[in-house]
This record gives sequence, structure tokens and C-alpha cells, in this order.
Amino acid sequence: MKNAVIISILVILASCDHTKKENVPDSIDRKKIDALFHKEVSKVLLDHLYVVVDSITYAKLTKDSQWKNTYASFDLGLPDFAPVPDHSSTCYLRGHQHYIEILSPKNSYNEPVGKSGIGFSLQNRGEHFHMEVQPKMKAAKDSFLYASETVQMPLAGRQHTWFKAFYTPSPGTALHTWYGFYNPVFLDNLYGKHHPLYSREAFLKPTYTDHKLFNGIKEIYLTCTPEDYLRIAQELGYLRCKLLKKNGETLIIKGGDVTVHIKPSKEIEYSRITRIICELNEKDQSITQLGNLTITNQGTKSIWNFDELHINNP
Repeated sequence: MKNAVIISILVILASCDHTKKENVPDSIDRKKIDALFHKEVSKVLLDHLYVVVDSITYAKLTKDSQWKNTYASFDLGLPDFAPVPDHSSTCYLRGHQHYIEILSPKNSYNEPVGKSGIGFSLQNRGEHFHMEVQPKMKAAKDSFLYASETVQMPLAGRQHTWFKAFYTPSPGTALHTWYGFYNPVFLDNLYGKHHPLYSREAFLKPTYTDHKLFNGIKEIYLTCTPEDYLRIAQELGYLRCKLLKKNGETLIIKGGDVTVHIKPSKEIEYSRITRIICELNEKDQSITQLGNLTITNQGTKSIWNFDELHINNP
């Protein structure tokens, strides 16, 4: 049964490969053909990810002034992106298009150490944000991304709609994935000027600084329980993300502007992000140990390794 499901995932992902264009005239308008046959899907882009780390790692990460001053802009998040104080339980590292959310064990969501999540943004071609917006997928969403939640944030004493997220209910999972449509009017209220469209760059522009190293996230490595492995792979497949390679049971999928490596395991109790590879604005050669997190910079590549976090916090 499992092999049959994996095969179906591969079929879905393989059918998304548009690179084989031999003997196909350049004059063919693929978007029009997709629209005609109702195959147009929502555009997928990475927005951010989060990881809950242990107290030692969080303290090291937020108090290492030399690393903070050179690696990325840090803040407390909305509404005013305030500096991170000693007593914080959540902080944000801002890049050009992506950001990383780091939570301590005392986070306001009561999420345990090791838990993580990945948030993607969705865009429907030619469609502005509205409350009835829906993901466009390769198949009916009866099994995937059928649940939704509208996220609001208080600004100037009023609640404003930030985004509408779609997800697949997965009770007990430690690795959440969601896909959101973002509201440009939220940016209007946040920054006091008109935004015809929502963009990740516009949201991050006031906090991102290109004179620091961190630019964005390029790759995410996941080790998953069999259930989460199948769920995440099929979510990305239904959104026509491209299967780049299959190494054994590990799937390497292009999820918009990020590459996701998904490895199944029957030996772990919970799914987790094991590693992320980030892009730097300039070359750097350094290794930084922040508690149970190791960050290795190699040229313009920055590798975050969470293995010790999971080993020391089973």
C-alpha cells in the first residue's frame, strides 16, 4: 500500500516537469492551454519557517552580539519590529524575501522543543486577495489543503487581515506546512502607503539590511514520519512543484524558490527540519556554535545544522 502511494506521488510530481520541450513549437502559449483545460495552479513561494529551540540555544542565539551584528537583522516581529530584549521568547531573522522565526521553550504557543513549520505563499494569476480566495491545484482539494484559517494582526488598535492560510489537518504532527494568500491592504495599514500587490520584499524591506550576511533560504532538509512524508510530498505535488530527483526514498522537490529534501523514517518519533541552507550577501568562512545549533558559512552558503538539537532533546 505504501509503495503504491509513493508511486502516485512520483506520478503527480513527474507530471509537473515542463522541462522536456523537444519538438514543441515556441509559439505555444502554455498558460492559455493550462487555463483552457483547468490545469493552471497557484504559484508557490517560500515565505518563512520556524523552529523551536532549547533554552541554551535560544539564549546563545539572541545574546551573541558579534554574530547578531554581522549575520542578520533581528526583531520581535509585528507590529513595530522592536529590538529583541533579554526576556523575549520569540525572535525573527530578516532576509530579502524570507525570514526565520526562532522560538524558545517558553514561547506563547506552548510548542515543544524540536517542533517546526514551513509557511509558503500562494498567488493566483490575475486574482487579487479576497476572503473567498482558494488554491488552484492539479486535483480537487478533498484530501489536501482543504482546511483554512484567516490570520489577523492588531495595528493601531484595530484587527487587520494579514493572510488566509490553507493546510491539511494533521493531528499530532510536529512539522506543520501551510500555504497562504497575503493581503496587500495589510501592508497599507502597516506602512502607511498604498501597495497594489503584496510582496515578501515589501513586507521585509524596512527590516532587511543587505550589509549583513543573511539574504534568504535556498534549501530545507526534512526527516519525516511516513505520514508527514506522504502529506508534504503530495501537497507540493498537487501545487505542481517539480520533482528534481529521487535518491532512494528521499524526494528533492523544487517548491517555488526553495528546494525541499524530504526523507522518510520509521525510527523517529516526530518529523523535523534537520538542516537549512541559506544564501549570504557576501562570502564568509566561519563556524558558529550556538548551543545545539551549528551554523557553518562556506563562501556565500550558510548551513544551519539542527541535528544536535534533536539528539539532545528527544
